[in-house]
Amino acid sequence: MNKIIQQVDIARIKNKIRILTRDSIIDEDILEIHINGEKTFQMVFSMTHTRALAAGFLFTQGIVREKADILDLIFVEETKQCRVTLGDSALKRLDEFKTMGSIRGSSGGALLQNPDRIPIPDRARDFSITYDQVSALIQLHGDHSELFHQTGAVHSAGLCNPFHILAYYEDIGRHNALDKLAGDILLREIPVGDKVATLSCRMSLEIIGKIIRTGIPVVISNAAPTLSAVRMADRAGLTLIGFARDNRFNIYTHEKRIVPGKD
Repeated sequence: MNKIIQQVDIARIKNKIRILTRDSIIDEDILEIHINGEKTFQMVFSMTHTRALAAGFLFTQGIVREKADILDLIFVEETKQCRVTLGDSALKRLDEFKTMGSIRGSSGGALLQNPDRIPIPDRARDFSITYDQVSALIQLHGDHSELFHQTGAVHSAGLCNPFHILAYYEDIGRHNALDKLAGDILLREIPVGDKVATLSCRMSLEIIGKIIRTGIPVVISNAAPTLSAVRMADRAGLTLIGFARDNRFNIYTHEKRIVPGKD
């Protein structure tokens, strides 16, 4: 973690007074994803949890659907390459991804076209959390953000049960942070029907599409959703919560999972 943060000399101006000091700056690099020997994807990322990022990106793009689709996955630090070997079914989906001319989002990934066709995990149908748990989880999320507190330059994505953060990832790219989380879910085969995703970012079509791919039934962010993202979440059966801060939040879809709790 420390090697991606560097100290630089700066001049800080406060109340018109110039102060010479040092500041923590996060580094970034370019990751290449090679699939079955061929360079296929390239992205700018924060240089942590690289295997999870590569696996998660392939997962949230619909190329990989289960851990067994990935036959091998290694990261070569010297060349900043993730070398992935996919099975035949995933390779066929990759070919379709390349040729189908999908609408692409700002991160370069394909947008989810049919969210209502992604099955909802059985546990998600009766899963609920209380108002207090929503507020507590987004507070835990903010307090947990080590890289953000040091640099102010990253987004974050967490996986939680109603009481605790179970996994947490940060990256300069909000899409990358969520892909790292999705990759962890895929590679560790974590059941998510009774889990919550917490985010630090605006909830756009791309972000909500990635959440739907994972099967997580509830997402909480301290930021706003877009209208198209709300409509997609509603179609998919996802509970979407935005503007969660200071013991208030807005529930945009599938409110039934969010209950008052006991006084």
